[in-house]
Amino acid sequence: MRTIQDQMQKWIKANNMTYHPERNRKERKRNKERLTEREINELMGTYRPIYRRGKGGAFRQR
Repeated sequence: MRTIQDQMQKWIKANNMTYHPERNRKERKRNKERLTEREINELMGTYRPIYRRGKGGAFRQR
């Protein structure tokens, strides 16, 4: 049983087409911004108040 890639290569040769899979890929640019540990914790919500249900079902800040 042949793979789809083999079939595509045969079809491309039969139809005189050119195929360059490397050209279709785009390189992603990575974000060069450096965040401090404090900023990362702030994004994760570490410094926000926490509310939980206390006795009797009332919300209480922890």
